[in-house]
Amino acid sequence: MEIRAQLLWLKTHRNMLSLVLLFLLIALGVFTVVQTKDNITHLAAQELEVLSQNIRKYYQNRPDYWGLHSKVVVDKEIAPLSMIQNNELIGRLKNKILVGNGVEADVLMPGARGFDIVYKDLSKKHCISLASFDFSKQFWFGVASVNIVHGNNSTNFSWDDEQNKLPIAKSAAKKACSKGGSVIWHFE
Repeated sequence: MEIRAQLLWLKTHRNMLSLVLLFLLIALGVFTVVQTKDNITHLAAQELEVLSQNIRKYYQNRPDYWGLHSKVVVDKEIAPLSMIQNNELIGRLKNKILVGNGVEADVLMPGARGFDIVYKDLSKKHCISLASFDFSKQFWFGVASVNIVHGNNSTNFSWDDEQNKLPIAKSAAKKACSKGGSVIWHFE
């Protein structure tokens, strides 16, 4: 008798249960999309940390970074293989990544004591989120400066600059990334 009562209850409330289940599935989908969007910045930050560590390891027994540029990083597989696509470095944010000197990542010359990793042509949102990301202390020990460039405009952040101090605050990143742009991390 009790099973019949339960079946009757299910039949009469089937539409309501279907709506509740549909609502829960939609809520789960929205939550997953939000988590994925937040997670992509975290993954991009991790790839930057790994790339900088790999470059340092590769050059650790050399007197300088002479000859370092994007092609070497690809050809010698210094970058994680997931970043190498069609002989270029492509980041999690689907942007081009360059390694070398300056915004165009020129080949480093003899005596070069530092190198740049350039995340090219980021959207405003990605520029802000990556530039102001809460990187590990170990990562920041190797960073000498960060430069955000859009066209002819450039904002440089360094440890001793009172106005544009490292690590970059979200409000400063919003100002510097107002139109998106390229973010250049200079490592020593």
